[in-house]
Amino acid sequence: MLSTMNFLNRHGLSLIISFAVFVITVINFDLGIFIVPLLTIASYYASNKGILALQKSKRSKTLGLTRSEYNHIEHHIKLAKNDLALLMQQYVRVRSVRSFKLINEMNKLAKRIIGIVQTNPQKFYAVEDFFYSHLPSAVQLIDKYTLLTKEQVGGTEIHLALEETRKTLKDLYATMEDDLKLALSSDIEHLKLELDFAKLENKKRKDRLIGGE
Repeated sequence: MLSTMNFLNRHGLSLIISFAVFVITVINFDLGIFIVPLLTIASYYASNKGILALQKSKRSKTLGLTRSEYNHIEHHIKLAKNDLALLMQQYVRVRSVRSFKLINEMNKLAKRIIGIVQTNPQKFYAVEDFFYSHLPSAVQLIDKYTLLTKEQVGGTEIHLALEETRKTLKDLYATMEDDLKLALSSDIEHLKLELDFAKLENKKRKDRLIGGE
């Protein structure tokens, strides 16, 4: 929601600024029919980039992150989304229901982790290994696995390789489940604290009612 609002505000302000530049140049300067549109487009681009930089700076300060940390996290979210797109491409290459289910579950799991970190960038540091290793490894393994199954080459060696890859993918899935738990751990702790506080307040209220009788 916040990213959508920032996007709309940024482009809305850029349109206003570029329109103002257009009007000013047309009224006050005789620059010709080619220069004015170029200046208008350039002002839109420059204002958009400037506003985006300000939005990122404000967002990083709010989150308690440095600008370089925020950019670093954004970069890895983008890479993870690219990996996710590659993972989704494997749907059409699988040759068994079991493989399809595994890829589908890994896809949903990865989407959820990426979504959590995109909403709360501070959580990136709790699941760094997911971005650096687990998701890229899963994509590479699934690509090799689906390639082997597509070739439909017989033989004990191929069969063993497929079984080993399938086992490794299951282990990776379990590891990604742990990543999700880590991403949610702070929320769970916060919820526990809220529940404990609510129970304490409820007990105090009951004690007061009993004491007033």
